Amino acid sequence: MITICALALVLLTASQAAEAVTPGCGKAPPSSGTKSMTVNGRQRQYILQLPSSYDRNKSHRVVIGYHWRDGSMNDVANGGFYGLRSLAGDSTIFVAPNGLNAGWANNGGEDITFTDQIVAMLKNDLCVDEGQFFATGWSYGGSMSHSVACSRPNVFKAVSVIAGAQLSGCSGGSTPVAYLGIHGAADNVLPISMGRQLRDKWLQTNGCTSKNAPDPSSGQQNHIKTVYSCSRAAVTWIGHGGGHVPDPSGSNGAKFAPGETWSFFNAAVAGGG
Repeated sequence: MITICALALVLLTASQAAEAVTPGCGKAPPSSGTKSMTVNGRQRQYILQLPSSYDRNKSHRVVIGYHWRDGSMNDVANGGFYGLRSLAGDSTIFVAPNGLNAGWANNGGEDITFTDQIVAMLKNDLCVDEGQFFATGWSYGGSMSHSVACSRPNVFKAVSVIAGAQLSGCSGGSTPVAYLGIHGAADNVLPISMGRQLRDKWLQTNGCTSKNAPDPSSGQQNHIKTVYSCSRAAVTWIGHGGGHVPDPSGSNGAKFAPGETWSFFNAAVAGGG
């Protein structure tokens, strides 16, 4: 006779398996490359990058990388999706959407709708883990990452915002999402005060205890990481002494943003914060 414990284990395993399955699991995948879709009557493009050893029966993480002002999806893809692709192995599907007019003004929520359609495509055509959707970007791309966290908190587990500001809107914003903010004290395009404004919004939303978060002085070859104690979702802030750059250098001249972003995403999945 099956024991109560064994039965519970079987039911738990079945439940977890059911949660991992999306309609795209088991399907022959689309190829990597530039794709297009119609959004609100306009043709929009994005780059889809599958792992080199994509497994149609395994749920994958998804990272959407938004480009900067006057950048493009090609810049994000050619840059290894902000340095994350080299850290991901075969675990992750990457997407680089292309903004309208080389930016993310998100007029009338049109870029959120674009993101919605990308997410729907991924779930329908590929085997993805619905609990592991992430977004990142620099400058305007960071602002758009903040916007999707506000608007689609039930889709995105965490975001990493590099030198972002309130540029793409924040519809909603009352539901917790793990938030990593990275900003330079010497930023003369989007001053660090604008990054702190986004951080403070998520400190409140995520139920975090206020604490002093010192930043390096402008021009210092240094970065300071502040991890907050939060009851609802994690918030981490990293200030550095550099300017408006997507790949800041910190202590000893090391590029720290990709590793910190990847670690933050991993911790969000594990329930950190």
